[in-house]
Amino acid sequence: MPVLWDSRGNIPALVRLLSASIPRGAESILKNNQLEPILGIFQKLVSSKVNETHGFDLLESVITSFPPAALQSYFVPMLQIMLTRLSNSKTENFSLRFVRFYHLVSARADKGLGADLFISAMDQVQNNVFTQVYLGIILPDTQKLTRPFDRKTAVVSLTKTLTDSAAFVDRYGKKGWALTCEALLKLLINPPVPPAVDDVIPDQDVDDSAFGVGFTQLSTCKKPPRDPYPEISDVKSWVGTYLKEADARHGQRISGFIQERLSPEARGTLVAYMQS
Repeated sequence: MPVLWDSRGNIPALVRLLSASIPRGAESILKNNQLEPILGIFQKLVSSKVNETHGFDLLESVITSFPPAALQSYFVPMLQIMLTRLSNSKTENFSLRFVRFYHLVSARADKGLGADLFISAMDQVQNNVFTQVYLGIILPDTQKLTRPFDRKTAVVSLTKTLTDSAAFVDRYGKKGWALTCEALLKLLINPPVPPAVDDVIPDQDVDDSAFGVGFTQLSTCKKPPRDPYPEISDVKSWVGTYLKEADARHGQRISGFIQERLSPEARGTLVAYMQS
């Protein structure tokens, strides 16, 4: 009901309620053709600096709950909306949430998503725009991610890009592969570990007049921080093992790239991970 979303005081609670419902009702939502209206809500929220965080929260729930085939026709319009914001009215928070969204998609190559799907959708918005966005926003802002689970997802994303992305093997060649590897190694200098305390950014104060008197957090639907990859306890060890297994899977292609495309220092560090 659009009228409910016109009150800023409703939005935090509505997003929480909808985000909590989507994983449980994904099949029903698809059957009743309700996915597109939900993405319409994302579009409305993310167009506003005040509500952009809530828009991305909703989108992440969608991406992790629906099969890629159901989302395929929506990726291009979603990215058009994001690129418009990045071009016309970018905020630091929007950039970081966009980078977090990229890594969420890129890290899920085994689930039908991945970096190549993201690049393909970006090409449909504007040919070769991914290069500019990757070099200017994704790689530098990845290092600004502070939450351990976001950094862990970025580690998985960059590792899978190095091993399995066709675009980074052929299209972006030596430079793109090397820069991706350098970004991964920077993350591993201080590898992400599970947080000892709740890593959720504190909610807006209930008395904040910006939301009006009707603001409520809807604490019963508060989503606790969740490790997206609980099976990875030691990220350095996982990276080394994953690279080694991918190297065998691709006929020693990774070893060749390490020798051809990396500086001596980066080469030594990555080889050490793979041998440990």
